[in-house]
Parts: sequence; C-alpha cells; structure tokens
Amino acid sequence: MVSRTLLLAVLVLVSCISTVPEVAPLSDVVLIGGPGRGIGRFFQPRAIETLPGLGCIVIDRSGRAQRFDSAGVPQDVWMLPEWSAGHPIDLCRTEEGTLMVADTHYMRIIEFSLDGAEIRRFGEDVGLELVRGIDIAQDGSILVASYGELDRVFRFDRLGNLLSVWGERGDGPGQFLRPEGLAVDHDGTVLVVDCGHHRILRFSLEGDHLQTIGGPGTAEGQFDTPFDIDVVGDGSFVVVDKSGCRLQRFSSDGELLGSVGGIGRRVGRLSEPRGLAVHIGDANPRVLIADTGNHRVVAAALPGAAP
Repeated sequence: MVSRTLLLAVLVLVSCISTVPEVAPLSDVVLIGGPGRGIGRFFQPRAIETLPGLGCIVIDRSGRAQRFDSAGVPQDVWMLPEWSAGHPIDLCRTEEGTLMVADTHYMRIIEFSLDGAEIRRFGEDVGLELVRGIDIAQDGSILVASYGELDRVFRFDRLGNLLSVWGERGDGPGQFLRPEGLAVDHDGTVLVVDCGHHRILRFSLEGDHLQTIGGPGTAEGQFDTPFDIDVVGDGSFVVVDKSGCRLQRFSSDGELLGSVGGIGRRVGRLSEPRGLAVHIGDANPRVLIADTGNHRVVAAALPGAAP
C-alpha cells in the first residue's frame, strides 16, 4: 500500500511539472567540450566570447582560458594569474583584438592578449565589488556591472580611468538587485540583466533608465534567474536563463521573438547556463552558450525570426 507521504510527494511533483511550460530544444546544435580537466574539456564553464573566424574563448572554474577554432578544436590554453578566491563570469573583446576579463572575485578588470599575456589591470581602487558583466561602448569606454553591498555600473575609459558610476540597489523601476550580464546595444544604450528582479533594464550611457523588459516567472517572455545577455546584428538581443534553462530572443523594443532550451543533458537542452555570446559577422548568426551544469559549450541557431 502506498503511504500518504509518498502519494503526496508524487502529486506535488506532477503539479510542479505541469506548471512548467514546454520549451522547444535548441536547433542546429554543435557541442564543444564536455566534463573533464584535460585540454578541450570543461569544469563548469562560465565566461565565453566569440572570436573572428567563428572561434571562441571560454573560461571555466578551473581558472583556465581555452581558445577554440570554428570546429571546436582547442587551439590554446592559459591560466588566470589568480583563481583560488573565485572565477570570472564574463569577458569581452576589444577593437584591437585583446580580451577584457571581469575578474569577478578579485574585484578588477584584466586585459589580456589572445595568448594570455597580461597587458594591464585596473579598477582595484575605485569601489568595484563582485565584477559581473562587461562590454565596450562605441566610444571605446568600458562598462562593468558590479554587485555586493552596492549594485552599480562603472564606466571606464579605454586606459582604465574611471569616468562615472551610476545605478543603485533597490526595487524601483531603474534599480538593481544583483546586476549580472551587461551588453551595449547598437544604438549606444546599455542592457543590464537585473538578476534578482528577473528582468532586463535598458539605460542610456549616462545611466538614465529607459526601459524594463520581462519580470519573474516561467512563461515565455519572463525570466527565472537571468544571467547573461548579448546583442544580435539585427537589433534584437538574447538572454540566457540560469534556473529556467532557456535562451530567449527579443526585438529591440522588448517583444519576444523565440524561446528554446529546457532542462536536461540531451542535445538541445541546458543545465544552469551562465554565459552566452553571439557571432554577429555572419549572414546566419549563431549563439554560443556556456552550458555550465553540463560542462560544455553549445553552439546553436538563434531562436525566432528576425524582427
């Protein structure tokens, strides 16, 4: 005879499953890496950036940066200078082809060449806390999302000199609760993943709040712990949902264009994805996702039709 406790547990599980909407898997998928500590393998990859020629560079929790070609074959590997306190969440590429790494738990930015030679570090004495998303504006300034006791966005010039700081913690329309990913749109506005409020906020380069997109939930167009964001060449943008295990694409005005993913280990599914980057120099742009829980990188077609 089935106990009342077991029956109740089954009913609760069925109820939870029924409330989660069906999500189509990612399409045209190519997998890079897999669990392991060897070259070409990953331990919880997080930070990811695309490179010319459809390659990419990935940093995982072992403190390694690995560079891959368009076929997913590893080309180079190098170690971060320090990683015992924590690991980077994001990085971006400069016009000169160097890499700006948000060195999260060391509360600084480090610029590297593609082969891992350190060029400069900055931000250690201006109040940065946990450094999360990073991107570069059209004028060359560097924008960084930071959270801790304060939730703010820092803006530096190309040499690492502080230009301005804006944003604040709170529950208001333009306030943050743990800002994560950050991307500068083609129109110069700044998209920030407001992780704690499960939404995307758009600001001017000077920090004026312009738009709020999404909100908490599991329905399409809502977010469940959004983590990273990137823009597409047509003006749309994509967001990866860590707890929701989804990739969602929006038009520039915030209209949902497509949602794919779903939790799982099979091809086309995701597990706690934390990073993404879009190849925009191609007629058919693709997205690369740091599929953190599955210890791999997923390259796939963008969801939804172009706006």
